[in-house]
Amino acid sequence: MNYRALVLIACLGLANGVAAATATDEATTAPRWNQLDARQRHALLVFAERWDRMPPARRALLLQRYHRWMDLPSNRREALREGARNYREMSPEQRRQLRQSLRSLRDLPPDEQRRLRETWKALTPEQRRAWLKAGGPGIAPPPRPD
Repeated sequence: MNYRALVLIACLGLANGVAAATATDEATTAPRWNQLDARQRHALLVFAERWDRMPPARRALLLQRYHRWMDLPSNRREALREGARNYREMSPEQRRQLRQSLRSLRDLPPDEQRRLRETWKALTPEQRRAWLKAGGPGIAPPPRPD
């Protein structure tokens, strides 16, 4: 697993918070499938069969995520795709460990989170892998940079 996988998982965690906030808004309106433009329909094709049956808040959330995705630079989108591939290839134990590490990181004060990010950036890929194998940021102490 690499830094991109951690970023993807962190983004997914943030998206869950947005989903909870959006799902409670009963006044939300969202377009029906035939009101989406061709590009949106193509990108959201996996939802085509059930789109019009979804609650408006869910459709609005999906459109919001679609727009955020499209606003990302292409290299950033590819990095997130790679992180998703990495996550899918992880064992259940590796996923559990990653979730535990991310929970620990969320509980840290912002200054400590910033310090750990800086430490992470200073490490080589081998050192990062070793840290993740030991438990990861927020669980195991970081290795010493060379």
